[in-house]
Amino acid sequence: MAGKKPVARRHVGKDAPKVAPKKNAAAAERKFGKAARQAAERGGRKPGAWRDAEQPPASLAAAPPAPDALGTVVVTVSRTLDASPSEVFRAFNDPKRRQWSGALGWRVVSAVAPRFLRLMMHDGTLVSVSIGRQGNARCAVDLEHSRLRTIADGERLKAQWRDAIGSMAELLDAY
Repeated sequence: MAGKKPVARRHVGKDAPKVAPKKNAAAAERKFGKAARQAAERGGRKPGAWRDAEQPPASLAAAPPAPDALGTVVVTVSRTLDASPSEVFRAFNDPKRRQWSGALGWRVVSAVAPRFLRLMMHDGTLVSVSIGRQGNARCAVDLEHSRLRTIADGERLKAQWRDAIGSMAELLDAY
């Protein structure tokens, strides 16, 4: 018996490791094939992994916010600055450099340095900032503020963003 290798055995029963369900219905269909799809179409029972794959993840299955909670107004502000994209990115991203923003307060949700930032404002609205290079020492800043409730809010915030970006341009010129 000393020369025989142990045989690998499959786990079966309640001690068997759980297999994670497939991520989507297409993957489940590839796994179970045409017969499972046809059985489901005839009203037969679907394989459990396929049924689980069709369900959205628990984090996305929560009730959506009320339609009146999110606004539909969007405003845009564009400006070309005499600063590098990295300097402008740092001015938005670094909390110590935000003195130009005045009363506008936000947290950075996502960023791709030095080209893009997504900001969440304190009131739940979203701001997308795109920074495009224009030569060695210039950049274009395109800002889109979305989820605003009224046109009056949009006009007010558009004026605030214009003033704030103007202040940022003056501050960056001083460096």
